[in-house]
Amino acid sequence: MALAYREFRLLWLGQLCQSSAGWAERVTRSWLAYQLTGSAVQLGALELTRGLASFVLGMWGGVLADRIAKRTLLQLVQMWTFAIFCVMAGLTFSGQLELWHLYASSIGLSLGGAVNSPVRTAFVGSLVPEALIINAMSLNSIATNATRMAAPIVTAGLIQISGNGAWGFVLSALLYLAVALFTVMIRHVEVVTRSGQSMVGSLIEGWRFAVSHRPVLTQLLIGLGPLTIAFNYQALLVVYATDTLHEGAAAYGALYSCAGLGALLGGLNVASMGASVRRGQLLLVAGLLNGVALIGLGAVGLLPSFWPLFGLAAPLLMLAGGAQTSFRAANNGLLLANTPRELRGRIMSFDEGFRSIGTLIAPAIGALADSTNAAVAMAAIGAASLILIAGAWAWQPRILKL
Repeated sequence: MALAYREFRLLWLGQLCQSSAGWAERVTRSWLAYQLTGSAVQLGALELTRGLASFVLGMWGGVLADRIAKRTLLQLVQMWTFAIFCVMAGLTFSGQLELWHLYASSIGLSLGGAVNSPVRTAFVGSLVPEALIINAMSLNSIATNATRMAAPIVTAGLIQISGNGAWGFVLSALLYLAVALFTVMIRHVEVVTRSGQSMVGSLIEGWRFAVSHRPVLTQLLIGLGPLTIAFNYQALLVVYATDTLHEGAAAYGALYSCAGLGALLGGLNVASMGASVRRGQLLLVAGLLNGVALIGLGAVGLLPSFWPLFGLAAPLLMLAGGAQTSFRAANNGLLLANTPRELRGRIMSFDEGFRSIGTLIAPAIGALADSTNAAVAMAAIGAASLILIAGAWAWQPRILKL
């Protein structure tokens, strides 16, 4: 298992703290935005702002990842993120917080995330043998999804008890101190080859490789299904729970937890698989199951109200979450395996950029739900995901042998 390697173990512990800080900040930011404006539109606008920043700037993070030692780059990002949390905590404690501060901090955190995500993912390939990359990717997914179940509850409780959202930023800042400590302890020394290229030249080099190398291009395109379009099912859950299942806030929270629990179980399942598992087969099976689960959720929403709708939707959400996590682990593993070490940062940043497209199309998916209903929109994104997977499979049939 990848955790047997000390350097990856430290990186993974940092991932655990970083994910916790990220969920804590999301809860805090949404709570403060709603307190300031009372507008749900502002919550969506904040997410869109963050997604746009990641989409525009994400690819440059990969360029930096291939030009600067990854541990050094992670440390710089951690200092930047810690400083933002401290500033936001200070503004909130002083009572001077304004809405534009939330937008500015959201963009600032996106800048850090645009660098951090591809660097962390690419760094994994330097810390574990290639045969354990998919195991390492699934362990990262476990860290993200385990904290998704715990960190929001802890943060909300802290804000409720204190009556002050500043403590959410304090919690995020303290967690980032732990992230920085684990990063400092990593002893891996990376030798960075200087090519003499400009930043633009490095970016073009990465795109040329991605476009000309069919397996890599296939991985980038196939992820547009489960990791981009289908990922928007989470944004539909509140409408699905209230308007389609005719349930309240408690049921909405339970459905969200079902997806998180499924994601956690999916990550554990992939982590337990041996190195001999065919990553291409895992990728396709997981992607197909994710699409089928979302179509199933759409079908459940169209059943008569006397059916046990919640009882049918809950296991389908667990399947959707578990399949999505398994797909991500397999997809990232294949991308790293098919990319030369000196290009991994750029390729992983392109992958993150493709994922950010999901926030750009979220308004269109919401409009579909408004004009029809959430069940139809849920089925539509599942079907669109399946079509993209089928198209990528037809274009690159040898993916099953990877």
